[in-house]
Amino acid sequence: MTEPDRLEAERTIRELRAAGRLAEEARLVSRLGPYGVADGPDATTSLGAAVLEEYGDQLAAADPAAADAAYRDAAADQGSFASGATSGGEGLARIA
Repeated sequence: MTEPDRLEAERTIRELRAAGRLAEEARLVSRLGPYGVADGPDATTSLGAAVLEEYGDQLAAADPAAADAAYRDAAADQGSFASGATSGGEGLARIA
């Protein structure tokens, strides 16, 4: 994936998130690249993990199995994000 594609995916995901369209944004998470992009003010959470966790929360009452899958995907995405850290302290913050 090229950098412009990743940036476009990030922009689209953030727009869908603002509109509350979690299912659509969850399907685009893989387009953020192998290490994802940061979300939140401290940049310790990946955007993909945040989206997938929110999606899991949305699914939890109606479809526990799908919610569990979303949570597992969120954990995997956060792990990938942590592995892309440029220092040990940054990596520890991302894994915590």
